[in-house]
Amino acid sequence: MAQGNFAKKIRLFSATVALCAAGLANAKTIDLGDVHAGGSYSFTDVVTFGDSFTDYVGFNLGSASQVKSFIKSFDMSLFSFDLLGIDNFSASLQRLGSGGFQTVANSSGSPISFDDLLGPGQYRIALGGVGSGLFGGLFRGSLQVAAVPEADVWVMLLVGFLVVLHQLRRKQRTLEQQPVAA
Repeated sequence: MAQGNFAKKIRLFSATVALCAAGLANAKTIDLGDVHAGGSYSFTDVVTFGDSFTDYVGFNLGSASQVKSFIKSFDMSLFSFDLLGIDNFSASLQRLGSGGFQTVANSSGSPISFDDLLGPGQYRIALGGVGSGLFGGLFRGSLQVAAVPEADVWVMLLVGFLVVLHQLRRKQRTLEQQPVAA
């Protein structure tokens, strides 16, 4: 009897592993690598009809940056038939920490966008949904990275502004002191 329970547990374990593997088969990783200030990066994927998916778009930041992303699911219908579409389209921006990836922001619908000041580190955007069109679904996204000025740059800008302001006031005073010609 104990041997029968053991065999049932093995079959249950095997079935669980098979289901997990089938779920992972619909997971795709798109690696953008190291992204840099001033760069624009794009990604796209096609989803099969009826397939539930989770795609990961990974990227690494070397320095603090303003990161903007825009992701759109393309929907196309003809005479009430969905030819292209993704149902339950959602995304989460995640950062790698000591305990794995932690969510920074979530969004759902289409289009999806993030606009965040991110510190250096490894990030990913987890995209999910279900291909609902007759020909499946399609999404396309872009990532723009803008540099964030360091503190010394802000100090130099402020000093430059103050110098210009001082020169303008000095010029105004000298114009006020000049005699008016008759």
